Amino acid sequence: MESKELEAAEAHLTRAEADLTVTHDEKAAEHEIEAAIHDIHEAERHHAIHFEVDGEPCETTKHELTSNQIIIDFGKKNPVDHYLVQIVAGHTFSYQGKGDEPIKMHDCMNFQIVSTGPKPVSHEPIATGVRVFVDGLRGLGFDPKPLANRPDHIVIDYLVQAGRFLGQSVRLGFIVPPDFPMTTPTGPHVSPRIHPLHPAADLGHPRGGVHESQAALFMQAVGGDWQYWSRPCPDWATSRKTTAAYMSHIYRLWETQ
Repeated sequence: MESKELEAAEAHLTRAEADLTVTHDEKAAEHEIEAAIHDIHEAERHHAIHFEVDGEPCETTKHELTSNQIIIDFGKKNPVDHYLVQIVAGHTFSYQGKGDEPIKMHDCMNFQIVSTGPKPVSHEPIATGVRVFVDGLRGLGFDPKPLANRPDHIVIDYLVQAGRFLGQSVRLGFIVPPDFPMTTPTGPHVSPRIHPLHPAADLGHPRGGVHESQAALFMQAVGGDWQYWSRPCPDWATSRKTTAAYMSHIYRLWETQ
């Protein structure tokens, strides 16, 4: 419907411009052109934008929405205990803590809503280990690969989404503990080398605690230059303890470079 309205408005403008070349009443023709341009703007303003939230198709005529609006209006959830993640080409961008910032909308955007609240009490055994972490990565749009003969060593391609390395493609490696999510993965291991090696933590993040020897297995199995960043995930004990929560920690490491 919207495309037909836009086509009609554009046809109106074409006719009005043609009339201007033959009419003796230039003011009337110019008024008709202004009216046609107004119709085009209105048609464009009401053009529906199609996107997905949690795998469900959605549409809006608004060219900007906040993540809180998407969570409430399309996810039917409460932003108090949820935040929004956008998946772009297999990578994620978190809007956690940015609920009121406008997002420029366009067709084919893909969002997921992540819960920050406590999980309901269940008598089912709690799933743990590498598979939980890997399934969580896949749910976020990544394609995790284990190292040969080392299923707990996971590698992903990662597009940096914030900070001074914005837009750079890197590989990240994680060693996933068998009791994840009780314990977080080590790392991250990063390729290529971003910072000079400086094992001591005295410089703090981002330049301190950068090692080489701990990345040897990734270097041997995958190739290329690797380094290990000693960056424990803060407040994990009180976090949601999910893969998404850990990847939010990774996002913040890049954001604060």
